[in-house]
Amino acid sequence: MDLRQLRYFIAVAEEGNFSRAAERLHISQPPLSQQIMALEDSLHVTLFVRGRHGARLTRAGEALLVRARSIVSDCDSVEKLVRRVADGLEGYIRIGIINSVMYGPLPRTMHLFQKHNPEVEWTLHELLPEQQQEALVAGKIDVGFACSAATRAELRSIRVYPQPLRVALPSEHPLAKRRRIALKALAGDAFVLLNTQSPIIRDVLAACVRDGFQPRVLHESIDPETVLSLVGAGVGVSILPESLSTTPRENVVFVRLDERGVNADLYASVRRDDTLPALERFLALLEEVTLEWQREIGAKDMDAE
Repeated sequence: MDLRQLRYFIAVAEEGNFSRAAERLHISQPPLSQQIMALEDSLHVTLFVRGRHGARLTRAGEALLVRARSIVSDCDSVEKLVRRVADGLEGYIRIGIINSVMYGPLPRTMHLFQKHNPEVEWTLHELLPEQQQEALVAGKIDVGFACSAATRAELRSIRVYPQPLRVALPSEHPLAKRRRIALKALAGDAFVLLNTQSPIIRDVLAACVRDGFQPRVLHESIDPETVLSLVGAGVGVSILPESLSTTPRENVVFVRLDERGVNADLYASVRRDDTLPALERFLALLEEVTLEWQREIGAKDMDAE
């Protein structure tokens, strides 16, 4: 018994006639009759009482018709589901993030993606960059967003957008009115930083040493809001991704960091051998939203100048 035989059986049962069923199925009558007989042989039953006026279901045929319709319907549903998943219209995406990326175009992308792709679910997993790479290799997430490219051979990274760093200063700081600040100008300040295990922050600390001073780190936190609150309270200064400067903060001023080779470019990392249509649709939308976001940032910078 196969699916084609069940479809043929349903057509004959509903038409009550082999000739009309063959026309409905766009086949000739002999192959249809042969497939129905093969189905009867495999089940060891008679499904139709054949007569001059057509074909009438036997009790066994009536019982099969109920189940056959259900089986064919389920198979059709599965086929549609698989095709929609293959087209990226259904399924799920598991997204690894660091906290700071939720201040850029990613949240807007998630909102639009959910609006236009309601059958695709996504979940967020807050993980440091190295943890994201481990989760990707283990198949626990499908994409990781961090301000550093993946280093593992099984993974590949795509730069989502370039992102400079900004100096976050208390509004009363002597350097708050400058347009650019070099790291060495902050040698005498206390620092409030994001997690020092982050590649960005490690790069910043290394740049400080290259510029001739060992930064005095008073506090570190994985939460950008905590860092910004401490800066606003005058506890210290911070170095943060540009995306965190897009929303006005009370008592905090953001100034461009003048330091070559140190940035917070955002990367999306995925498994090298994966093909996930829903994720590809998500990343394509992110690219569109990012371009719009960058234009907004550029317009704000021009207004500020």
